[in-house]
Amino acid sequence: MSEQKKKIGFTVACVNEFAKQHNLSAQEAFRYLFHFKGIAFIKENYDIEHTLDFETILEDLGVLCRRNGGIL
Repeated sequence: MSEQKKKIGFTVACVNEFAKQHNLSAQEAFRYLFHFKGIAFIKENYDIEHTLDFETILEDLGVLCRRNGGIL
């Protein structure tokens, strides 16, 4: 599997887990994460984030999004 496919799969998994945690649809979760820079964070920090468990990743995303104006 190519590195790009791995990154896309990881990003999709993060969005889906974030959606579950916050009772959102995947589309709502993606929009929220995109708007508050969570998607950019995942892309920029893939090398580290993909080695962590989802609980930690979701915590990281929550902190980042709140810093950027998110309220979830």
